[in-house]
Amino acid sequence: MGLFLTSICLLSLATFHLGAASPVDGERQGTKKLVCYYTNWSSSRSGNSAFFPSDIDASLCTHIIYSFSILDATSLEMVVQDTETDINQGFYEQVTSLKSQGVKVLIAIGGWNDSEGDKYSRMVTNPASRANFVTKAVEFIRRYNFDGLDLDWEYPSCPQGACGDTPASDKQNFANLLRELRTAFLPHGFLLSAAVSASSSIAARAYDIPTLNSQLDWIGLMTYDMHGGWDGVTGHNSPFRGASPNTVDTITYWLQNGATAAKLVVGVPLYGRSFTLSNPNNNGVGAPASNGAPGEYTGEAGFLAYFELCMNLAPFTHVPQVGPYGFRGTQWASFDNTQIIGDKTGFIMQQGLAGAMVWAIDLDDFNGGFCGAGEYPLLKALKAGLGI
Repeated sequence: MGLFLTSICLLSLATFHLGAASPVDGERQGTKKLVCYYTNWSSSRSGNSAFFPSDIDASLCTHIIYSFSILDATSLEMVVQDTETDINQGFYEQVTSLKSQGVKVLIAIGGWNDSEGDKYSRMVTNPASRANFVTKAVEFIRRYNFDGLDLDWEYPSCPQGACGDTPASDKQNFANLLRELRTAFLPHGFLLSAAVSASSSIAARAYDIPTLNSQLDWIGLMTYDMHGGWDGVTGHNSPFRGASPNTVDTITYWLQNGATAAKLVVGVPLYGRSFTLSNPNNNGVGAPASNGAPGEYTGEAGFLAYFELCMNLAPFTHVPQVGPYGFRGTQWASFDNTQIIGDKTGFIMQQGLAGAMVWAIDLDDFNGGFCGAGEYPLLKALKAGLGI
């Protein structure tokens, strides 16, 4: 890698034995959850950054969530997102075959792009459309051999964060959908989860938290993307404490508003948010900046996979209890490393939370080819910290 950073990935992986993990459900007694999102488009990356179902190490996860299926805007039914990849190339079948190794495999519906507009709002508003969605969701899960459904509508009443673009009644209608899905899923033993906003202002408008807590097997807090190029200044992608907002504050909000600790799964990013500094000599947190340059492999402005961070940054600065950042020239990024993961998993264990989830498994240095710290350095740190 020449002058490229390897030190980001060379931190030792500490094991955090902070007491025995209490059972959260009946799937793996005595363990916390480690939920791994898998993205079907990661196979299209170039070279040794391409990620296929065969690259998944199922021993590192308790649950794998295949991302994504989508909502058809006309029928308002759950449909396959990419027929060529998911069905013709057999990715559904390859990922669900990992169930033989003891991992649960769910299908996610939604995501940021699919949450645009009002189609989810239209579906939940009409009782007949909800009923049809539920019926077809059960058929979909059975047909493709998944263990359940993860709802990634971003977000009720606030599509793509634009609160007020759909009715405030989305909140109650989403709660109704959860009750109806739970009733339909029980005879089949299907799991039901949701990924939810880390923003307290969005959560207040979008979620009937006591209902989510009672109807879902777990609630996945998307405690990342808290800062990015959209802010106009540098900031931490997923600060643990200290910065505002932060992971601990999000957890506290949900606990104070009707969630129980044993239902909360904490989001940990295996990527960083990147920025282009307005002045490379002003390079701390809060420095004027815009979106960072696209990564060589992921190709999205303001976003770098963990393995790309190893290629692009100079030695990093760790802000205690917040997280690390690094920069080279005008390029600046904040991210999670094994040190801050240790802080987060220690908190999860101490507070009796359900576990952690990662976006996404294919963004770690999964083959050990970039960072020099072996395969899956971040995911292995999470597993160790959770005592799995």
